[in-house]
Amino acid sequence: MKKLKVGYWPLSRDLKSAGDRRRLVFWAQARGHEIITDLSRTVDVIVASEKTDLNSSILSKKKSPIIFDLVDAYLSPLNDFDDLARGVAKKFSGQISGELKPFSKHVKDFCLQSDAVVCSSVEQEEVISPYNANTHIILDSHDEIPFIEPLQPNHVKYRELRILWEGQPATIRGVRQVSSILAQLAITNRLHFDFVTDEKYFQFLGKHFERSTLALLRRDLKEVHDKISIIPWSPNNLFETATKSSVAMIPIDLSVPMQRLKPENRLLIMWRLGLPCLCSPSPAYIRVSDVAGVSSICENQKDWYAKFSNLLNEPNFAYEEIVRGQDYLHMHHNRNTLLRKWDYAIESVMG
Repeated sequence: MKKLKVGYWPLSRDLKSAGDRRRLVFWAQARGHEIITDLSRTVDVIVASEKTDLNSSILSKKKSPIIFDLVDAYLSPLNDFDDLARGVAKKFSGQISGELKPFSKHVKDFCLQSDAVVCSSVEQEEVISPYNANTHIILDSHDEIPFIEPLQPNHVKYRELRILWEGQPATIRGVRQVSSILAQLAITNRLHFDFVTDEKYFQFLGKHFERSTLALLRRDLKEVHDKISIIPWSPNNLFETATKSSVAMIPIDLSVPMQRLKPENRLLIMWRLGLPCLCSPSPAYIRVSDVAGVSSICENQKDWYAKFSNLLNEPNFAYEEIVRGQDYLHMHHNRNTLLRKWDYAIESVMG
């Protein structure tokens, strides 16, 4: 493929948000393509992110092919009211122009108009494909995160018993589901809970009503509130925290479609960091855990308690879980695979 000028409507102005740097920016830098955020310039192809004004006249007047990088499940809103409220909020905050309507309708229309859509899971593709047959599944690159070989079982006894959660505050309230389990575990084990995330978050459109993440966690995990630490997210902080941890957790609220349909990125990151990981039974986590042959899925409270106990107290079992997870990464989630998938998505609209 020739070196391209890729027009991009990014998630962040400096291209440093995870959704920018782990996706299009990762591919463009690796392949030597130029990213142009000034869409008034001549470009070979345009990639629109979820922060794009999907009704912008700039896009409609361009003759370049358009790819929609749609990584969240906006086509599966929580309910009609929430869907309309999101559309209204984005309209009056200036994030989107055009007709006032539910946000999922804006997304559907843009999928229909785009030359291709990129999503991040098999489950999302099933929802998107009726609106665009040229849909591609591409997970995030995790190259920025060190690959940690698992500790041999005879060394694990020297580790502190710490449980790791990593992610954005938008998904952190899933831990409420396991609050009583964490409290029970803390009675029989010397446990600490590390949350590698943002210290502050916004309740509305990512920029209004700032709140404290630690205060939220202490309310949701009040029985273990004195055993919680917030570590500001950075690749180095995540690495350092993982090396001190025994197990990771990803409890999510499956009643929220945006959460239930999220891809497997966070589970893969935990395996990359050399940690066994327990998670809620979302479609993506079930699919990946089955292929990897690991016992990550917790269907109920009894499962969470029993599997946490096994991982914390059975070093051989924990080690085998990590090895299976990392074998999956080597086979299914490596740099070359991701780059080829982006190549194919771009080429599919270039003719």
